[in-house]
Amino acid sequence: MESIFDAFSIMLFLATTGLFILRQRHESPPLAPYLVIALVCVVGNWLGNNGGGVAAVGLLVAAAFLTLHLASEPYREDPEEQN
Repeated sequence: MESIFDAFSIMLFLATTGLFILRQRHESPPLAPYLVIALVCVVGNWLGNNGGGVAAVGLLVAAAFLTLHLASEPYREDPEEQN
């Protein structure tokens, strides 16, 4: 790890991966938001390491808020289990 962008991108990616695995155990979550966060981690890290610090911080903060949004969603209720 050479910069703060590396550390933040890796931590955000690990948090997102852990959240996806946790959600996968209880329900079938859509994959698209998690892929968006992973791609933003890659792009934000690249921008941060190549001189685009402000854009990188903006992207990584937005991805962190999307991760918090996904973590705060309640689990879906299964209609088959209610009967």
